[in-house]
Amino acid sequence: MVYADLGTEAIVKLFKVLSKPDAIEIFLLADEGIENSTYAIDELGYTSKRYYARLRELVDIGFLSKTGGAYRQTPFGSIIFSRLLPAMGRAYDARDRLKLITQFKGTKIEDALRTLIEDDLKIPSSSEYTNVKLLRDYEALAVDVIDIYDSAEESVLLASNYLDVRVLDAIVRSLDRGVKNRVIIGKEVLSSKLQQIRMILSPKFTKSMMKLASSSIDMSEIARVMDLHFSFCVADDYHSIFDFYNPVEDEFIIAFLVKDRFVGEKLKKRFNELWKIGECHSTLSFLNSFKK
Repeated sequence: MVYADLGTEAIVKLFKVLSKPDAIEIFLLADEGIENSTYAIDELGYTSKRYYARLRELVDIGFLSKTGGAYRQTPFGSIIFSRLLPAMGRAYDARDRLKLITQFKGTKIEDALRTLIEDDLKIPSSSEYTNVKLLRDYEALAVDVIDIYDSAEESVLLASNYLDVRVLDAIVRSLDRGVKNRVIIGKEVLSSKLQQIRMILSPKFTKSMMKLASSSIDMSEIARVMDLHFSFCVADDYHSIFDFYNPVEDEFIIAFLVKDRFVGEKLKKRFNELWKIGECHSTLSFLNSFKK
């Protein structure tokens, strides 16, 4: 089944940003990372007000995030620009040729003609997206993350602004099976008093912490913390989840589950970049000292 209905609101937000040439120029400049905005403003020839307005829109929509002191393209933004937009441009340029398909609608020629034109234009067919699943709410996101952990064979990398006890339990189960785990947790999650109370009162959380404390695992080798601007997960370099999140309103908007090695490798590369600058939290140090 193809999950392609993004919803009107999400589409409007995407195309509102994509319709602005200066936003696209800033996005492309961030391919190697924008470490100095003053330099970027001079290079683009924008006013500071115009530059920061577009930069904020790109961050809010999820195309860019600030990691390691620089604004960089997110995997979500990279996929939109490297795959979907070029295909849309080629389809627009060939719209007269595509009209031929409707002339043969319902005949045996239709499928052959459609395949011929789409292959010539390198337009992704619907079959390429059968491995893309739309997750409409947080609950669906949590369920699929748990499924990823339970089905992983070699490794799972998780960078998350959410701290769900059910996911933590799935992490412990995967560790018991010998799956390599690394987790980056958003600092804001650990600093939330309400979140801390929920974890303390959860029997599952207590049980999971006891398992981790009794194991031989060095917590600093599997978990780090840092400021995160988006969440994503990749298992076995193939199964991936990334969310479309509004940090300004602290609001989950939408998420995607993708089965694609190209996407998995992109996310893995970004995770390793974040891992290098992550920190060991006091809670993790406490667990290690408790083991000793």
